[in-house]
Formats: sequence, C-alpha cells, structure tokens
Amino acid sequence: LTDKLTLNTGLRFDQMWQFVDANQFSPRVNLVYKPFETTNVHVGYARYFTPPVQAIATPANFAIFNGTVNEADPNVPGSSPMLPERSHVFDVGVTQKFGRYQVGVDAYYKLARDLIDDGQFGAARVLTGFNYDKGYNWGLELSNVYTDGRFNAYLNVAWATQRAKNIVSNQQLFTADDLAFIASNYIYTDHAQTITASAGASYLWDKTLFSAKVIAGSGLRSGDHNSEHLPFYSQVDVGASREFEVPGAKPFTLRFDIVNVFDTSYEIRDGSGIGVFAPQFGPRRGYYVGFSQKFGPG
Repeated sequence: LTDKLTLNTGLRFDQMWQFVDANQFSPRVNLVYKPFETTNVHVGYARYFTPPVQAIATPANFAIFNGTVNEADPNVPGSSPMLPERSHVFDVGVTQKFGRYQVGVDAYYKLARDLIDDGQFGAARVLTGFNYDKGYNWGLELSNVYTDGRFNAYLNVAWATQRAKNIVSNQQLFTADDLAFIASNYIYTDHAQTITASAGASYLWDKTLFSAKVIAGSGLRSGDHNSEHLPFYSQVDVGASREFEVPGAKPFTLRFDIVNVFDTSYEIRDGSGIGVFAPQFGPRRGYYVGFSQKFGPG
C-alpha cells in the first residue's frame, strides 16, 4: 500500500470427501507495517479448515470389544464420525532489532469448532481421534536472538492455554460420566502446557561448533478431566561438531551430542487425564555420534 505498509490477502477453498462430506471457503488477510528498517509490526486474521488425519480417524467397530476390558460404556448411545476442524485465528506481533540483538513478541487467539484432538484409549500405543464441539486457544510468545560473529544465542518463552467442551465424535471412547461433565464444562486439553521455554547458545571455534540448549515447561495436564498438571521440568543438551577437509574430495562433518546431560528423570504424562492411558517419561542421558558427507557441486 505504501513503502512501509504491506497488505497480503488470500482465499482458499477446501472440499473433503472422507468420513463426512464438508467444504469451506477460507479467507486470509494480513497487514505488515515497517515504520523503521529495524521494526516490523504485523496483524492478521485467517480462517482454517483442517480435515482429520485418516490414521487416527477411521471409524471403529466398537462391537468387537464387547466382553473385553475395552468394551464401551453401555450408557453411551453411539459414536459419530470425526469432523473437520474449522477455526478463526487472530494474530498480532512486533519484532525489533537493536544492533546484533532482536526481540519479538506475538499474541494470538484461536476460536475453533469441532476441535480435533487424539488420545490413547487402551494398552496399545495407538492414537484415536475425536472432536470437541467448541474450543479456544490464546497465548503470548516472547523471542530473543543475539548474533555476534561466531557466537549466537536465543531465548524463547511462551504462555498458552487451550480449553474445549462437548465431545461430538467417537463418543464410545469415553464413559457416560466423562461425556456428561465435558458437555457442560470447558476443560483443558491433555496437551495444554501453560509455560514453555527454550534457550541455547553456540560458538564456532576454528571449524568446531560448540552448542548447548535447555528446554523447560510447567508440565502437561493430568487428573480427572485434565484439571491438574504435572510438575515443572527441564532438560539440558550439549553438542559439538567439526567439518574436516579431504584433499581431492568433499568435506565431511563429525558430530557428538549428549542429550539430558544431568540425567534428569521427569514425567511427561502420568497416565491420568482424558485420553492418557499410560505414563510417559522424558529421555534419560544419551550419547550420540553423527557423520555427514557432502556430495555434488558447490
């Protein structure tokens, strides 16, 4: 629109012939404003249409589980096919450079119908999908990047929440009590983590790149109807890689990494919550060696 203001627009059409027949026109519009060379402000809206992944959405014959521990609750009247998710997403943010340092902040809000989720509903590690009638997300993300020649560092922190209500597909995966509660109450989805953070740094010395990173989070949901969350956790990884020149041939790179340096034991899931059948843990300390070879011209 001007040398400092850019408008991006688009329109997408989707037609789905799968477990249900559905379609949607999805408009998008975004404004980017650059008042200065080092400042970037954006605001946007997008409409989305997301079909369920077939691997988790194929209709199940629940009758074959009759007489087993996976038998459906007889008080649940039936099971509807999975639906495509339809959502409105609003986003606003700004990035600012100060020499070698860049900081960014971004806020978003998502309003969804037929929100797609999945879970483990038995001993086998197989995921099955389902839809919530209504759902919403909102969050705030902060990013920091510093670059100074051979040294690079970053820090990201995100706050987010996702809640949904009323299960409208694959109802026989749930008990009648769970369905009744979720039909009239917004609950946290099982994968909703309130605080997530990551930080890292790298330094190139001669031809050897040293790196370190840390990830941390406030814990995924647990308890009846995902009403609680697991404890805070963190994990530190380090690595080093070096490129070696080979006379008359392409260079190759050797890499060595240590995952979870302090061998921290932490639980990602504890087996409780909606669609969470078994506990899961973060990785224990591991040592990894990698080799890569370049080919071709250039």
